[in-house]
Amino acid sequence: MEVDMLLKPFLQPGMYHIGMNAMALALGTAYLWITGPKRRAIPESAPVSNRQKALFMTGLCLCYLALGSPINLIGDELFSVHMFQQSLLYLIMPPLILLGIPDWLYRWGFDQVKGVWRGLFTLWSRPLLSLLVFNGLFSLYHVPRVFDTIMGSAFYHALSHGLLTLSAFLMWWPVTAPLPEQERLSPLRKMAYICAAGVLLTPACALIIFADHLLFTSYSGGERLFPILSPRDDQQMGGVIMKILQEAVYGVALAGVFFQWVRREKRNETYGIPTDHPSPSTTGEANWNPPSVNRPGEEKGG
Repeated sequence: MEVDMLLKPFLQPGMYHIGMNAMALALGTAYLWITGPKRRAIPESAPVSNRQKALFMTGLCLCYLALGSPINLIGDELFSVHMFQQSLLYLIMPPLILLGIPDWLYRWGFDQVKGVWRGLFTLWSRPLLSLLVFNGLFSLYHVPRVFDTIMGSAFYHALSHGLLTLSAFLMWWPVTAPLPEQERLSPLRKMAYICAAGVLLTPACALIIFADHLLFTSYSGGERLFPILSPRDDQQMGGVIMKILQEAVYGVALAGVFFQWVRREKRNETYGIPTDHPSPSTTGEANWNPPSVNRPGEEKGG
């Protein structure tokens, strides 16, 4: 019966956000147009693989699921669903979007950005700073008084979502390294970076999971549309969901970086050519795969 109550909103058209429907459709169409017919108008562009397109579209669908589907409204009633929504927005969606955008499109976009905006990106995308900013904002968000203030205002709620999403993209930038020429971390340091991110996120999750009382008055009960769990059980479930998904996502990221490292070392052994200074990719695909290396017999450029 409780499950039916939770699933019923997904069958009601009025529970879906029309604005997010339009925005997701527009972004998906723009992406396919730019990476398809429009691509030839962009210098040094290259075909985009179906895998990379699938990564971007999956990230876009997860963003819509978090903000445009009934999950967004149910998250106002159930803290556990709210934490699942945050996991989608801050842990899963950003790396998929970053990996789904081809490197030549990043370079073209950076060429359009000048002055202070480029300087701000360079500053805030520094690994240590981006790591501390995201995890600091996430922990601050879950301070009970701050959390209840944010949840009590639609403006503050939207602003916090925007800031945390932006900081999540910046945190994931050093790991995904969409542009080889801007890669700042070696594979070993990337793995340490991911482990540090997991450690920094743990206190907020632990506080929520092991609290012996209800932390957030915003989810204290009252007239609840989905009385599936008691408020305290719902609170603990939210912390568990966030921690489990964080461990799973960071585990996948660690595995991706590790196997990239192994493939790179195998290429070094095969060809005897170091890859410490990767050149810009010409395949149009930004992912965790190692950059190409010169084969024996090929001449290095000037």
